[in-house]
Amino acid sequence: MKPETIAKARTMLSSVLLDGLSYREAGAPFGVGRSTVERSIKSLVLEVAREHGIPELDEDGLSCLPRLRQFREPVLRAVAAYTPVHPRRKRLTLLEPDEIAAGANRVRLRSENANRDVALIYVLFCTGAKPIEIARLEVRDYLNSDGSIRERSEMRPETAVNGRSRPLFFTSSRACAAVDAYLVERRRRKLGVAVPASGFDAYRGLDPSSALFLTEGGWPFEIGGRGPNDQRETCRLMIATLRAIFKRAGWTGVTAQSARRVVARRLADKGADGAQVGEILGLSSSRAVRRLLGSNRRPLENLARELV
Repeated sequence: MKPETIAKARTMLSSVLLDGLSYREAGAPFGVGRSTVERSIKSLVLEVAREHGIPELDEDGLSCLPRLRQFREPVLRAVAAYTPVHPRRKRLTLLEPDEIAAGANRVRLRSENANRDVALIYVLFCTGAKPIEIARLEVRDYLNSDGSIRERSEMRPETAVNGRSRPLFFTSSRACAAVDAYLVERRRRKLGVAVPASGFDAYRGLDPSSALFLTEGGWPFEIGGRGPNDQRETCRLMIATLRAIFKRAGWTGVTAQSARRVVARRLADKGADGAQVGEILGLSSSRAVRRLLGSNRRPLENLARELV
């Protein structure tokens, strides 16, 4: 965002959070409408959170006005202290496969939990699952009882954010190699192993109901309510872990949501229609699919060139 845009967004944010004005009322002095105010405020808060962090808010809360008002003091404090870094690095919000692989290699060199973190990257970018869904995945979602990979698995209703099952595919060779390496480490460190654990028997000796991804201490990622007045579930630790992984990968502007956008775009490029994209990502409306895909219009002259 430009300095003048940031200054205007700061003023409107203060009006909304401190004075209780609506978006429309906050934009009136600047001659802008409700949607412009909302977009400016949320863009500013997201930019501040991505570059410097707002620990009190998870990723979902950054675009939720009631949550912004609930934590108005830390939000306004972070925004007031924010100074954009110039020159800014390119924002890699739509990563290509080679950029994902390069970032994973950087994570492998920089992370103290490299096998898990690399596996998290690849599972995120091959499934488009949300952080809380990844935290809920279990060993049995990835492995068959004989230890083979469940290439066509299922995002179980109790795992999915919307409570509805959907297809879950583990057909990426890079993703499977990364998860396999992590599971070998888990077996070696006796994290989530079956009892008794004797050799690589069922589920490679791991407890099938244990979480697929564990914390550094070997525990499942904790899931809880978003706040005192919002009991919808979230997984702040998984969101924070992914944010740290993106930083180690050297990616500016990448979030779990932009990873879902990458998956949606890749599916569309491979010929998937909107319904298929929605089925894989757990989106029930065509509008949600279009919003995730965003604008990808190409110039008419490029489309019309050499049609026959």
